[in-house]
Amino acid sequence: MTLRTTTTIVALGVTALLAGPGLQYVAAQAPKASVAIFDGKTLSGWHKPQGVPPDYRGGKWDVIDGALVGDQDPPGMGGFLVTDKIYRDYIIEFDVNLDEPADSGVFLRMGEDGKNHQLTLDNDQNKKFGDVYLSWGRETVHEAPEGKKHFRQGAWNTVKIQIQGEPARIRFWLNGVAVTDFQHTAETTSGVPKEGRIGLQIHAGKDWSTGSKVRFRNIRVTEL
Repeated sequence: MTLRTTTTIVALGVTALLAGPGLQYVAAQAPKASVAIFDGKTLSGWHKPQGVPPDYRGGKWDVIDGALVGDQDPPGMGGFLVTDKIYRDYIIEFDVNLDEPADSGVFLRMGEDGKNHQLTLDNDQNKKFGDVYLSWGRETVHEAPEGKKHFRQGAWNTVKIQIQGEPARIRFWLNGVAVTDFQHTAETTSGVPKEGRIGLQIHAGKDWSTGSKVRFRNIRVTEL
């Protein structure tokens, strides 16, 4: 009896695995679809977290002209809006329009106590776009000084962020330009959950940002 060598055939997105007398076909895994996580009309699927420190439980969020708009509430006090759903590895894409000055960010794998990976969207005096910041943890672990060059004031900006693996690799694109590509180590990611909610922020600021708003629209996620 002759033993045939195992052969793998890939054609038209289908993998055929030949092993001995049996022939098994395994369909190639199709890429997952991008899913809208903001319907442009309501706050369905989102909530304000209560497990974060008390000073970060403020802010108000409304839907205005198809955009998710964050404002301080009471004046000088900011806060978060987070997804009901928990995510691990994914790509998130959205449009953002920030008043000047305004301080915001996107928070990845956010735990119930608020610990997270933040991608900065700081349209304040510092102008930081794409830094990786660990709130209530190691703070800044990666700086992206070129990010501010690609932000358009007074206009909608497109953002794409990818987080994958553990320790996580985090990538950030602003208006189609690759700004951040950061590979965590076990040390730099220490204390951040391996999965969590997606969060948006309106930052506190009594003097320089009271009355400033942040706006997000067309928010979509592709799970990896």
